[in-house]
Amino acid sequence: MFGIPALAAAVIIQIVMARLGERTRVPKAVFWWVLAVLPLGTLAGFVVAILRDPDYFIADEGPWMLLWVPVFIVVGLLLGALVWFFFVFPLVSLVTVIRLIARGEAKAGALIMPIVLLSLGVLSIVGGLSIDTDSSGRASWGSIIAAFLGLPGNYEVIWEPGLWIVRGIVLAIILLFAVPAAHARLSSRLSSRLRSR
Repeated sequence: MFGIPALAAAVIIQIVMARLGERTRVPKAVFWWVLAVLPLGTLAGFVVAILRDPDYFIADEGPWMLLWVPVFIVVGLLLGALVWFFFVFPLVSLVTVIRLIARGEAKAGALIMPIVLLSLGVLSIVGGLSIDTDSSGRASWGSIIAAFLGLPGNYEVIWEPGLWIVRGIVLAIILLFAVPAAHARLSSRLSSRLRSR
């Protein structure tokens, strides 16, 4: 209900953005696919799954929970924008920049932003799969930070290597931005002191 609509919506967003970048008209059929065919197709697949195994999908509360299924499908479609921004867009940008670098039309610094966006997406997914907190939303930030730093807290580590992957990504992002910024600030201070003498 979430994954396939989100991925499909992300790919469709990329197609639309590529068309707009080339100043080409986007066919109206694309919008029908996103707004009608994809949600109705997902709903039809879900109905088939319910008919095959009703005990799994209909809980003790009764069939009223099935009213949330269309809402979940729409949320999955909306999540496609996030999947596009953190995964599809950086991957396409990365391939484009690498091609431009190979031709000599771009510098290696152009790789930074797609890599950072992709790293943030991986950080969110791997981090979410690595720990389980007692609370959700803003209340879980304390537990997430405690897990990241290895401090005791209200969390359970589900996948230890994933936590180390998250730590490595955060450290790489800090080193990528903080060290050059600190170096530039230090060199500007030194140059201003030398001028004042």
